[in-house]
Amino acid sequence: MRMVFPNHTSRMMDELATDVGTLVESLFGEVAERGEKRTPKMSIPMDIDESSSAYTVTLDVPGVSLDAIEIEIHEDTLSISGARGAAETPVDSAERASTEAEPQSPSQKVTTARRRERLFGKFGRTIRLPHPVEQDDVSASLNDGVLVITLPKADPDKGKRRIPVSRG
Repeated sequence: MRMVFPNHTSRMMDELATDVGTLVESLFGEVAERGEKRTPKMSIPMDIDESSSAYTVTLDVPGVSLDAIEIEIHEDTLSISGARGAAETPVDSAERASTEAEPQSPSQKVTTARRRERLFGKFGRTIRLPHPVEQDDVSASLNDGVLVITLPKADPDKGKRRIPVSRG
């Protein structure tokens, strides 16, 4: 027996496929087209705290070097981006040695990766702040894999002036 689905069922199936695709991308990054390699984007955990005088943004970026981090602020938007390069494993170095030099000797130990859970690649976060900040006073520090960005709040009365109204 062959079942025929009405046209709206087909549309529902398309929507479901789109939803599943979106879920997969959110969990695993963008899916590469056939034969095309893409580097997945890393997800970087972040905290944002607010005091009466400043915002503090804290991100966990273990293994990211200082020169691989870019921080930009434009009006009320903070953008943080960077990359963590893949650490070389004994397998990688052994493979490079075998292609660059003479064949490996049996006494050299070669390891095989059994599990890879650490993420490598590019990351980026953009945050829209609820209030303007003093852009010239923003500071950032990286210590033990924790990036801390301090954004002093702008004085709401700074640049504000009263305009007198005259009789015309």
